[in-house]
Amino acid sequence: MGRFLRGALVMVVVLAALAGNAGHRIYHDYQDTLQRRFAMVRDMARLVDDHVHRTVRTADIALDQTAAMVAEAGGPQRVRDLKHWTRLREYASQVEGADAVWIYDADGRPVLESASFPNRIADFADPAGLESLRGGTRLHVGAAQTIRSGGQPLVFPVSRPLYDDEGRFVGTASATIRVDSLTDFYALLGIEFDPLIGVYGPAGEVLARRPATEASAGRSVAGGLLFQTKLREAPEGQFLLRSMLDGVSRIAAYRTVRDYGLVVLTGIGRDQAMADWRTRTLHTVLETAIGLLAILAMLGWGLRYLDRERKAQVALAEARSVVERTSAERDETARLAAELDKARDIAETARRAAEAANHDKGEFLAGLSHELRTPLNAVIGFSDLIAREAEGPVGTPSYRQYAANVRDSGQHVLELINEILDHARAEAGALTLEDGPCDLEDAADFAVRMLTPRAEHAGVLLSAAVAPAVRNLRGDDRRIRQILLNLIANGVKYTPTGGSVTLSAALDDGAPVIRVIDTGLGIPAEDIDRVLEPFARGGNATRGAEGAGLGLPLTKRLVDLHGGTLELRSTLGVGTTVTVRLPASRLLPAKPFDIPPSKAAIPAAGPVAPATPQALSPAPPPAPAPACGPLSVLLVDDDPTVRDMVAGLLRGWGHRVIAAANANEALVVLDGHEPLDLLLSDVVMPPGMDGTELARHAARMRPGLPVLLASGFAAHAAGTPSAFGPDVAMIAKPFAIDDLRRQLARIAARQGGTASPVTAAGLPSPPPAARPVAPPVAKPAAPPADRSPGPPRLLIAEDLPINRELLAALFRDSGYAIDLVADGAAAVEAVEAGDYDLVLMDVQMPGMDGLEASRAIRAMPPPRGDLPILALTAGSSDEERRHCREAGMNGHVGKPYDRDVLLRQVARTLDATRSRTGTA
Repeated sequence: MGRFLRGALVMVVVLAALAGNAGHRIYHDYQDTLQRRFAMVRDMARLVDDHVHRTVRTADIALDQTAAMVAEAGGPQRVRDLKHWTRLREYASQVEGADAVWIYDADGRPVLESASFPNRIADFADPAGLESLRGGTRLHVGAAQTIRSGGQPLVFPVSRPLYDDEGRFVGTASATIRVDSLTDFYALLGIEFDPLIGVYGPAGEVLARRPATEASAGRSVAGGLLFQTKLREAPEGQFLLRSMLDGVSRIAAYRTVRDYGLVVLTGIGRDQAMADWRTRTLHTVLETAIGLLAILAMLGWGLRYLDRERKAQVALAEARSVVERTSAERDETARLAAELDKARDIAETARRAAEAANHDKGEFLAGLSHELRTPLNAVIGFSDLIAREAEGPVGTPSYRQYAANVRDSGQHVLELINEILDHARAEAGALTLEDGPCDLEDAADFAVRMLTPRAEHAGVLLSAAVAPAVRNLRGDDRRIRQILLNLIANGVKYTPTGGSVTLSAALDDGAPVIRVIDTGLGIPAEDIDRVLEPFARGGNATRGAEGAGLGLPLTKRLVDLHGGTLELRSTLGVGTTVTVRLPASRLLPAKPFDIPPSKAAIPAAGPVAPATPQALSPAPPPAPAPACGPLSVLLVDDDPTVRDMVAGLLRGWGHRVIAAANANEALVVLDGHEPLDLLLSDVVMPPGMDGTELARHAARMRPGLPVLLASGFAAHAAGTPSAFGPDVAMIAKPFAIDDLRRQLARIAARQGGTASPVTAAGLPSPPPAARPVAPPVAKPAAPPADRSPGPPRLLIAEDLPINRELLAALFRDSGYAIDLVADGAAAVEAVEAGDYDLVLMDVQMPGMDGLEASRAIRAMPPPRGDLPILALTAGSSDEERRHCREAGMNGHVGKPYDRDVLLRQVARTLDATRSRTGTA
């Protein structure tokens, strides 16, 4: 017993000695590291202090020079010319990190700016600083701010007042200094850490800060430890700081910039600064632990040495037994673990498959509910109008249209039900074919004729061509027509206006092959297989489209029953190709009087239809543009080759051309007295001002001057120029000669007072036969700013024409004034331009849907942003209602509509809005 007590005492003494030594080393290492880090941030603060003082000093000198120039010219308004602008640019070049030097008048409006001539429109952005300068402050340093948009860096102004010869305040001179010229200064110091660099005004406002430069702009740290305590104790020092801006603890040092009262703060994160110390501490602890373990091992070995020989044989036998038992248990455990992992993988796979199936079926049921409710909305609504004789006694012509609407909606429901029943028969194996002769050309002609109205309404070019060799097939004629109808309808449904859907049938390796090619939205690669499964839908690109989602799966089953294959190839944003390959045994011998190949093309909807599978007949040439009188054209393009080519073309047509290589040269011409009839400018002119900004300056400098913007980018050329003003139009590059001549003729006609019709993109309107037919939609007109008292004004957004017609009838004689639009984007534009009391917003619409449109309205400033919005939805799920609430909608009206419920909900919402705002 005494031997064990002595051993324990020795171990306690050794442990205490090792632990004490380790603690002593760790403590002194901590103190030394902390002092070295404080010395580092002090040196950083001194360098940043010198840099800030030098930057503000150069700005101070440049502003004094600017003030002398203004005094010499006789006031701010006398320096607005190129000579003084050149001098101002020289002064600005002397300021370190300068963005620009500005001259403002006494009211803070810009007079001259060194960065561009004429200057940008940006008033003095610091009202408190302007008042301070009026009060006699010699030099004012403002907080960080944004002078121009478009991702430009933050700047902070250094400003001084301007006085006339009699000492009156006549304006300010301000140098805007880029914040990043101060915050990025740390990169020149060679610091191994990512430090805090902060520059603050005397009152604690943030002038520059890194990190989080953008998030810190305009904030204040006046309530923090630095301004509340440390600066009152001493003008410079060091301390441990927990930032009130980002909550990070730092080792920091501060200094007061001489002459200007600014405060600079540098620091490094405490965790980052002490990382090396923590690593060394860990190594010390590990070394101590290893030493203790070694000593304990040696002592244990010494104490057990005497007993080891006696127990060696017994221990060896026991060890052998344990090893054998452990090995057997380990093998059994490994086997059981492998089986358990395998079972877990199988269960997880089954669970995921079940969840996916439930999700797909849930989406199918939700979509089916919406699809059935949408036509039933028209059936019930128009039937109610007929039953109530809302348009007068039965026999009024309006009821014939209502009856047609009821018939069409009922037919839609019937198609959905037939599609579901066919799918159910296919699932049960009860879907069979009635084989017989089938004329593929007749089937294609039938499908095109059936879907032509839908294609015309969508503005989609529809065409079909069947080679004589595959015209005669053996198959179920009704199911062949159903295959073609489903594939073409799918293409039309997912193809935007201006696209095309083409059906072709021909021999390929002796087998009949049918292809349907569209230029639509496309299908993501990961969804190609899913869209062929029942209840499944593609990605977000197909959300909101009508249909139960069973068309493609059912079509594939019908192709399989004919012994064929269906293949999908698709690219997002390019289009989709569906290929149906039937067995060669399905071909029948050609009839002796079949139509020759030159007649095999099927007439198609749209402006142009292909004549054969191999060639497309060219579109008729455009009509020549009307002749126009000579115009005086300011041509702006940075490419000298393009500029000379276009100038030569215009001069050859008899026009007078003034050429400019960039926006600055064009501004000089616009600022002069040269008579101009047209500004023709390229959109993209790097570097500097682009064509769209030049158009805005032209509208200000030459009101009413027509502007024609040219762009080689499709997004520009197809975009609407309404954001630039009514006098701005777009044209695509390279120029189509006829398009350019038509634009010049339009402008010449306008100058003579007889403007020709122009589309929203600035191009002449196509002839009526070439335009897709669209249902008439009431366009909301912008009311005057002061609305006269009258009935409440409602805006209704609904994409289906039949529902718009129904809503117009339901609100007739209701006491409300209504405007109708066809999509969410039009609703947002109407709210921006109009003065409405309530918006009724359909949830599912193509393009911008109701949820996105509601969020855009809610982002507007009051009162338009507070406009009450009611959702019009055929969905009944809690999730859809939650989405409506999250988008900012005030309530919802379910489909099918009940007129009394609809009017009560509108009245209740209007009353609640009046009560909340206190209006009569």
